[in-house]
Amino acid sequence: MDLRDKVGQRLMLTFDGPELTEDVARFIVDLRAGGVILFGKNITGVEQVTRLNSDLQALAARNGLPPLLIAIDEEGGRVSRMPADGQAWIAPSQMAQAAAGGDSIATSAGVIARRLRKLGFNLDFAPVADINSDPTNPAIGIRSFGIDPTLIGKAVTTAVQAYLVEGIAPCVKHFPGHGDTSVDSHLGLPVVSHDRAHLDNYELKPFQDAFAAGVPALMTAHILFPQIEPSGLPATLSPYFLTTLLREELGYQGLVFSDALEMHAISKIYPIPEASFMTLKAGADIALPMGTLDDQRASFERLVERAAELDLDGPLSRIMAFKERFVQPILPPDPVREQQDAELVARVARQSVTALGSTELLPLSGQEQRPVVIDFELPLASMVEEGRQAGLHFKNLLTERWPTIQFLAVPAAVPDDNTGALLETARGSSLLIIVLRNAVRWPNQARLLRELLEVQPRSVVVAARDPYDLKLAPQAPVRLAIYGDPPVSVRALVEALFGEFEITGQLPVKVE
Repeated sequence: MDLRDKVGQRLMLTFDGPELTEDVARFIVDLRAGGVILFGKNITGVEQVTRLNSDLQALAARNGLPPLLIAIDEEGGRVSRMPADGQAWIAPSQMAQAAAGGDSIATSAGVIARRLRKLGFNLDFAPVADINSDPTNPAIGIRSFGIDPTLIGKAVTTAVQAYLVEGIAPCVKHFPGHGDTSVDSHLGLPVVSHDRAHLDNYELKPFQDAFAAGVPALMTAHILFPQIEPSGLPATLSPYFLTTLLREELGYQGLVFSDALEMHAISKIYPIPEASFMTLKAGADIALPMGTLDDQRASFERLVERAAELDLDGPLSRIMAFKERFVQPILPPDPVREQQDAELVARVARQSVTALGSTELLPLSGQEQRPVVIDFELPLASMVEEGRQAGLHFKNLLTERWPTIQFLAVPAAVPDDNTGALLETARGSSLLIIVLRNAVRWPNQARLLRELLEVQPRSVVVAARDPYDLKLAPQAPVRLAIYGDPPVSVRALVEALFGEFEITGQLPVKVE
């Protein structure tokens, strides 16, 4: 390989659209790309994305490039890129899997991995090893397995092993831990005040368990730890975190990926091309500059200009060994196994539904005279998720059982002038179902919840996202958590409401 080839292998690129256009093909070849990551903007259907991934690998082969790493963020729950015709295989969130217990984590990871192999992916940026110790964390929440570092370590180990069995590379994230933050790194730079002793005893434990399980890849966190890294560099750009701690002290030997460098935690402080150089200089193997095509081209040229300052050969040997291990042929469709996999994640979703306290109003009756649902809807809760019509799915499932239902969708922020009519509707209902989404972070939603329960005590309160919302409704006769609202979890909620299975989920975090 010449210099530009070696530099290109250190980059994972992104592009717009669902097709490999001439411009995109030229962009990938010009930058000698080591890999690409696909998002919802690239995926419109199962056949389409399978064809796109096949075309990408064919492009690399025609142009003398090593095979591409083709990555995706497919965690389950609210972080999924699956198209409309693939939503039956979206697993419940990691927190839901933990709540379900038993073999749910291994089952979910296995389904995700098999699905990705059939679509032509070879790398999944999952599982999440962060400990969700801050209930107000806007970036992690139900993406975490919970709050206990020992149990999270066991869960991460289980998921890693399940991915490896199916031939997909898991990538544990976000090192050294994104759980104790109240700032979303997509929007700003989180600052964590912990010292090294706290990190050793808490945040690092799940990562160390993942290392012991043989996890082949790791993604960094855009977080500043001023007591540990006094230079003021976030972990993604820090030689201390990525080399001294990770490689030398913890002995990690796998690939290190930066998180996306266009996230504002980085790009508001450092230009994307400079950040791309800094993360590789700090010890990352592969940078994800993201941003526009121009940003990514500029990052490539910046790395070429300063290549003499980088170790190119050591990381390159790791990258090529990784590709040899994980770039495999696309698995052919298997309708029987795919139906079985859809049933498996549906089972996990049912086992994850959790009741806090009484279930005295359940099962609901299809003969209810004036049922009302108030569903708080989020336009987009976090930059990492790309949104599905969870409320519409919920409405359709309930209407099948309750033709007389009155279904009211309310913005999660709750405009100040939009409560009077809602309260009168709730007062006149025979039963009220309140579906909360991040009420602990929306004061108007929390206030309206209290008012609704005052006018209609005969209520079922559902935390459709973070279970911490349930602490706002201690007086509700029924409180349920489903840990995220992918289709399988929404369907499980409806089945639970109507008594189609026993509710057995256990909270993986402290709510009260």
